Amino acid sequence: MRNHLISTVGVSLLQNIRNPYRPEKWLTEPQHQQLQELLNNNDWGRLATSLAKIDPSARICGAEINSVHEAVVRGYVILNHVHFLVSDTDEGKNIGKVLESYFIERGIDDLQTANYHIISDLQDEKPSRFKTFGLRNLVRQIGDLVQQYGADNILIDATGGYKAQIAIAAIFGQALGMPVLYRHERFSEIINFPPMPVVFDYSVLGENEMLLSRFERGATLTLAEIDNLDEKIRVLLEEEEVDGESVFAFGAVGQIFLTGFRLRFPRSRELRPVAMAEKQAPSFRDDHYPIGFKEFVIRGCSEVAWIKTAHSLPYDKQKSIKGIGFYVREGKLIGTFQDKDNFGSRFEILTNAEYPDQLTWAADQLNQKYGDG
Repeated sequence: MRNHLISTVGVSLLQNIRNPYRPEKWLTEPQHQQLQELLNNNDWGRLATSLAKIDPSARICGAEINSVHEAVVRGYVILNHVHFLVSDTDEGKNIGKVLESYFIERGIDDLQTANYHIISDLQDEKPSRFKTFGLRNLVRQIGDLVQQYGADNILIDATGGYKAQIAIAAIFGQALGMPVLYRHERFSEIINFPPMPVVFDYSVLGENEMLLSRFERGATLTLAEIDNLDEKIRVLLEEEEVDGESVFAFGAVGQIFLTGFRLRFPRSRELRPVAMAEKQAPSFRDDHYPIGFKEFVIRGCSEVAWIKTAHSLPYDKQKSIKGIGFYVREGKLIGTFQDKDNFGSRFEILTNAEYPDQLTWAADQLNQKYGDG
């Protein structure tokens, strides 16, 4: 049984309290007035305590409390841990404080922790940052929780928040095979998203790993620079207009693509450390190299346990080298290095990999550790 619940969060809780009293089964008008006073005074602790005395099915409690309560009642989750993903706004932070205190106050059986996580740039004042960074940071936060606690232990409640926030959380859950719940305010009950064939083709990742790593670190490229890019990769990008020119940046779906690969890659396939007897010093052709190139290659071979050795490669297509990065080409793990004078060189890395996806994993690991795009 899953015991971690991740909940996206909107503003319905505070908005319901601000609205005029609306008679309902579990709420009196004096109770509503008290909630409004506590809200006006920014007394988040006492507000949570007062809400905890009201039936969690009451509309006043908001979409998040309503849906989490129903998920527990229906047996979708044993609520040991609940994580609320709130917007990068004053309202979001305040709701996070209330929800965190509320679930502790409720004294729910088996509940051990309740925490809220502020998603940087998930706000509506700057739409471009919301699209380019906010939604990607949402993916990263969910990914961090999945990596920490395991996909098999997590249930996603994508009820609250911006529509795009709900959609991204749902796609992420579907892509990794995690159940996703949703409850619209007009629904009489929570629903479980039916399984959908959200499957990514990771075979294109290895060859494009360096480029996607650049995008992940915030790079933007023009249409001319991505003209020959595989269509399967282009769909992971977002198009924007900057100074009258179209530029492309990493989108939320692209972040799901990369994060999904990192979470799905089976640990049994990860590269094992190379025995010291198999380690060899890197070899270099008798060429002129970028400043720091040899030192960089030697350091990487020394620091990374699963690298056997490396050797330099010929200088064909030298102008295409952009920065420090790693990718897979024709079954080989390739690294690039460019110095401060934009002089670059390539090298091949040898490992004990037996499967193509192991090389993709290796390229991704090296890009995260050494790449600068």
